[in-house]
Amino acid sequence: MRGDRSQRAPAARLAAAVLACAASAPVAAQAPASNVPDVVAERAGLRLAPMSRPAQTYATNCQGCHGELGASASEIPVLAGRVGYFARTAAGRRYLVQVPNVALNPSSDADIADVLNWLLRTYSRAQLPPDFEPYTAAEVAVLRQARIDVNAVRARVVDELVTARQIPSADALALAHTPLY
Repeated sequence: MRGDRSQRAPAARLAAAVLACAASAPVAAQAPASNVPDVVAERAGLRLAPMSRPAQTYATNCQGCHGELGASASEIPVLAGRVGYFARTAAGRRYLVQVPNVALNPSSDADIADVLNWLLRTYSRAQLPPDFEPYTAAEVAVLRQARIDVNAVRARVVDELVTARQIPSADALALAHTPLY
């Protein structure tokens, strides 16, 4: 049917879209807009330092739960100002590698060692023992093979830290007991 309105409408919309693009082309060429963070920062004169590989590994694998600053929801263990206490005993050191989300993480042993060292120094440097030895890939490779009962091992490690007077009380490493539902 010649002149059928249903056939003319798509053609009219296409023509309007082409005209709109053509009309905006000179404006776009003069002042390209962008919401890409790197472009925005560059235009504002800001310099962004690249993230180190351990910081990237943390951001990709840990930050979603533990937060950008080592603390987030009350149901998630706080890292900031606390995690370094675990490095004060051999059992605590093992525990940090054997927590399931660390032990079972697909990252390499070297990346796990690097991110553990980074997060201990970034979020809990003051709680580290004075003679702290950084984790090595070889150590992580051995320790991450074990599967643990996280709550039982954590309780034993906290008791050991209290007994050895490495923490003032178990409250220093207490977990929130907030019901989820």
